[in-house]
Order: sequence, then C-alpha cells, then structure tokens
Amino acid sequence: MARLIGMALIGAITVYPTSVAAKEDFPPNVTIAKDKTVEMIDWSFPINQPLDFSRLKRCVATNIHGDEVQLRDSAGSWVGPATGNYYQRDNRGTAQARDTFKMVDDKAQFLIAQGQTDRTSGLSGWIIRFDLEAALEQGRVTMTMRNLKLAASNTGSLTNDGFQPLGSWYRFKSNYAALEAVANTLKACILA
Repeated sequence: MARLIGMALIGAITVYPTSVAAKEDFPPNVTIAKDKTVEMIDWSFPINQPLDFSRLKRCVATNIHGDEVQLRDSAGSWVGPATGNYYQRDNRGTAQARDTFKMVDDKAQFLIAQGQTDRTSGLSGWIIRFDLEAALEQGRVTMTMRNLKLAASNTGSLTNDGFQPLGSWYRFKSNYAALEAVANTLKACILA
C-alpha cells in the first residue's frame, strides 16, 4: 500500500510542473475568452499632436488587405490495393477576398476594416484574418483586432476545415508576432 501511495505521489509531482508550465503568460493587451480563444488584441497608442482622420484611413487602406486565399488538403488519398500506386487527392477551397473597409464613420472618426496576415513556418503556412477597429480619440489612436480567425493553407492528409477562432493554446507567440507586425506597420504609417 505504501508503495502504491509513493508511486501516486511521484506521478503527481511529475505531472504538476508540466501543468504549471503549460499556463502561458499573455501580453497585457490580449484578452482571452472563456473557451481559450483570443477575443481581442488592443494595439492603441498615444499621439502628441492632433491627427487628421484621413491619414488613419489612408494608412489602413494601404497596409491592410483581405486577399482571396486557397485552402488545400489531400484528405481521402489512398494506395491502390492492386497496383500499390498512391492516388493523391488535391482538395481545394477558396476563401473569398474581403473588402478592406467594413464601415467608416467620418463624423465619429471611427472605422472597421477587414485584414489578414500570411505566415510560413517550416513547411506549413497559415493565414490569420481579423477585424480592425480604429478611431481617433483625445490624445490617442485606439486600434483593436477582434474576430480573429486562423486557417492552415494546406493541412496535408487531414481535412482542412478553413477559418476557425484563433486559439491561445498552440503557436500563440508566433501568431501574436504576425499580428504585431501588422499593428507596428500601421502605427509607423500613422505617426510618419
């Protein structure tokens, strides 16, 4: 009995550090939903002088895009039983291009744009789509990304389910860095 308790204790000690290490510290500008998906990322920043709303619109229009993308997989491929040949399916789907501006309110100096960023890591590539809410307020530019969705460009033999909510559990740091690059480009354009 003592041996069984000792083994259970060793198991618990072994698992505990892993579960603690699995909890990730997120940057303070990231809001995580209850289902562990990324709800919002706030890229707002202060400005030292008044800014014309047309500059914000121009920077968004020239730096945000929502191009058409091909999503692929080879699910359903098989090896012929008689020939031994590999028959690869090339399944393709298209995620349609999106207009940059979803809404612009010149009077309130507020806009919502639809954007995306594409990244490649090793042999895999992925696309992150988002809605960008941007506005001019007293002494600052508010800029948040919401409705963040991720899709793999090619999932190989697994079915490609297209765009799904951006999770915080897998490759979050690289996804965050990809979105931060978009935000930094916008900020540099606005402050130029």
